[in-house]
Amino acid sequence: MEVDKSINLLLKSGTSISKEDLKLLRKFVVCNKKRNVEYIYQELMEELADITYKYLDSPVINGISSSISLEQVNLNIYGGNSIIYDTEYDIASITKLFTLILVWKYIDNGLLHLTDKVCDIDYHFPYLDYTIEDLIKMSGHIVTNSRVDLAHNREDAYQRLYSVHAVDYDKEVNNYTDIGFMVLATIIEHISDRKFEDIIVEFYNSYGIKINQKKNVVGNGHTDILPHDPKIRMIGGCLGSAGIFINSENMMKMASRLFNDCNLISKDNLYKLSHKLFKANHANKGYGGVYVKHPLGIKKSSTPNAYSNLSFSHQGYTGSCVIFDPFHQIHNSILVDAIKENEQKDLSFYQYFNEYHQHLIMITLKTYLTQQQHQHNKMKIIQRL
Repeated sequence: MEVDKSINLLLKSGTSISKEDLKLLRKFVVCNKKRNVEYIYQELMEELADITYKYLDSPVINGISSSISLEQVNLNIYGGNSIIYDTEYDIASITKLFTLILVWKYIDNGLLHLTDKVCDIDYHFPYLDYTIEDLIKMSGHIVTNSRVDLAHNREDAYQRLYSVHAVDYDKEVNNYTDIGFMVLATIIEHISDRKFEDIIVEFYNSYGIKINQKKNVVGNGHTDILPHDPKIRMIGGCLGSAGIFINSENMMKMASRLFNDCNLISKDNLYKLSHKLFKANHANKGYGGVYVKHPLGIKKSSTPNAYSNLSFSHQGYTGSCVIFDPFHQIHNSILVDAIKENEQKDLSFYQYFNEYHQHLIMITLKTYLTQQQHQHNKMKIIQRL
């Protein structure tokens, strides 16, 4: 009964686990019920190390820092070329999640409103009559007159961004784009009269979350400390859609704050992140481009079907992925220094990534069930490969 109680908690939260995996999880709980909990976590770390070694031995990544973070347990493993414990990774589009939370804070403080039209509140964008809400949802379709990443210099890049306009007003359609979040960041710059990167670094630092420390930086294929994204490289720093560098420890702090700190994000906004916003035949995208669960688990999503219905995730072009389950307070981060030089290696990367992702989820579920079965103080285990 006790075994089923902890597993039933998973099942009642909307998780979808195959019969074979359920059988394995029940066997795991029964076999480990009376064992020393520290030994169990050490063995789970060894299991995580085994799959991580295979990933590092593949021809697609140079380094990794991956974590399983629960309410009482943090397991973190890292290794690879030039990787140390506090190495920061360029998380590319995952930056949008950080920007979204900051935008919601501006809305909470009355500095922005969801119904504000961009052209009405910022004269730099005279052609964009979409609202703030449209931008954070990525509703419809907006474009610039010419590509920002092909700009000649920083000023030219901004001028191209200012030309943004709508080409589709069907708000039930999602067109994933960086441009809307670059617009949001630019609006915040103008409201605050400060660089966006300075604003967002200071904001998260006030919650104990350190980003863009710009030391031990990897994860984007460049030897400098600039983001991989060519648009952001041209403009400089961080501008809404990309440009955040973070390490695993601070990613885990971010998860803890998301789950427990209503000053950072309200519960209403947190739960919005798990909502699918668009037509059934569209991608499983929610606010800020996060991946939500497909109700039948039949469409692409980095959000595990084995987690609760409140779960969501985000992926970045540089290869990283972060997963959040507010109901069970489960967090996973897969921060990588990826080698993505051509289409063939790109395909290889996702083959290895998907295999790693599936194994990581099962190890996380075992960790979760161990935590449910054993009462103990908060435990942190770190291992270098």
